[in-house]
Amino acid sequence: MVTPSLSKDTAKAVLRQVEFYFSDSNIPKDDFLKKKIKESQDGLVSLALICSFSKMRSHLNSVALKNPEDVPEATLNAVAETLRTSSSLKVSEDGKKVGRSTELLEPEELIEQLDSRTIAASPFEFIVKREDLETFFNQYAKVNSVRLPRNVANKKYFCGTALIEFSAEEDVEKVLGQSLAFAGAELELKPKKDFDAIREKEAEEYERNRPSNNSDTEEKYPKGVLVAFKLKSISTRDSAKQNSDETKTAENQNGEEKIDDKHESPIEEEEVDEKECKSAASVYKDDMNVVLREDLKDVFKKFGTLKYVDFRIGEDKGYIRFDESEAPRKAHTAAVSAKEGGLVVKNFIATLELVTGDAEREYWNQLRCNQEKHRGSNNRFQSRGGKNNRGGKRGWGGENGSRRGRPDKARRA
Repeated sequence: MVTPSLSKDTAKAVLRQVEFYFSDSNIPKDDFLKKKIKESQDGLVSLALICSFSKMRSHLNSVALKNPEDVPEATLNAVAETLRTSSSLKVSEDGKKVGRSTELLEPEELIEQLDSRTIAASPFEFIVKREDLETFFNQYAKVNSVRLPRNVANKKYFCGTALIEFSAEEDVEKVLGQSLAFAGAELELKPKKDFDAIREKEAEEYERNRPSNNSDTEEKYPKGVLVAFKLKSISTRDSAKQNSDETKTAENQNGEEKIDDKHESPIEEEEVDEKECKSAASVYKDDMNVVLREDLKDVFKKFGTLKYVDFRIGEDKGYIRFDESEAPRKAHTAAVSAKEGGLVVKNFIATLELVTGDAEREYWNQLRCNQEKHRGSNNRFQSRGGKNNRGGKRGWGGENGSRRGRPDKARRA
C-alpha cells in the first residue's frame, strides 16, 4: 500500500511545528507535553494526540478533529512519513508515536545553552509577525524559535526587540557579524545577555518612576524576586512509601525578618536565625524526612543570591526571596524541566510557582502588617519594664506566647 504524502507546504509547516513542540525552547515551558513524555516508558508521545493540537489541525486542514481518536489513519501515516525526515525527532516503527531524538539537558545547562544560541534584534514594528521574522532570519541560519517580548510599561504591546534562537551557537556569531536590514530599517543585533541587562534596567526605571494609584502611605516592595514552593514526599529505594503531603513536625517559632527603615527592603535576622535554628539543625541535619532552611538554601542558591528563606520546620510550603529578579524564573524553569517534576530537597520534591501581581502585593502587605504587629508587641513589652524589670512575661510572642503570623495565604500567580 502506498503511503499518502502531504503537500510540500503542509509538510514544511507540520515538520516545523512538531520540531518546535519537542524543542529545548518549548518543552521546559509545556507542562502538558512534558507530563506525557514522563508518563511514557520510551519517551514517545501519541502522534494522534499531537495531530489534535490546534495549530496542527490548522496545518492539516482538520480543524474539526479535536479528539486524537478522530484523526484518520491516512493522516497519521502521512505525518509520520514527514517527521521521519527530521534529525531532531524520533518516530516509532509503527508510526503511531513521536518524540525527541535526544534526551533533554539538565535545567541549568539547558538555560545556558538557550541563551548562548539566542540574539536580540531591533527595531521592528509593533505589528510584525513571528512567521515573517522566522523567514527573514532563516536566510542566514536555521531558526529554532522567535519570541516577541512585551513592552515593560505596557504588557499589551510588543517591545520592538525580537529574540531569535538559532539551532547552533556558531550561527549566533555568524549572524552577529553581519549588517542586516528588515523592512527598510537597519537592525541592531546583540547577544541575549546584553538585552537582558538592558531590560532589567528598564524595568527598574519604570518601577521607580511610574505613577502609583495606591495611597502615598503604601510601602514599596521588591518586584519579581519571590517564588513559592510546596513540598511533597517521595518514596525512596531503601524505605517504605511515605505519606505524600506531610513532613515531620518540629517547632521553630520565630521566622520573620525585619525591615531596614532607611532602604525599605527586607534584611535577615542573621543572629536570631542562627540561635533558633542551631539546635534544630543539629538534630535534623541528617534526617532525610525533615527539611530545614539550610537544605532549601543549598538547593536554591545556585539560581541566584538568596535574600531570605521564608519557611518553618514542619510546614509543607514556603517562599524563597532572591536578590535578583531573574533568579526566580531560573529556579522555576529548572523545576518544571526536571525529570522529577520539581527540585529535589532531601526526601521531598519542591514544586514552584512564581508570585507576581496581586499575589505578590498581598504577600508583602501581609508581611509588613505582621512586622508592624511585632513592633507594637515589642513596644508594649518594653513599656512594662521587660524581663530586667519583671514587667513582661509573654515577651515577643504576644498573648500566650503564640508565634507571629506569616503571609502563607497569599495567592500564587
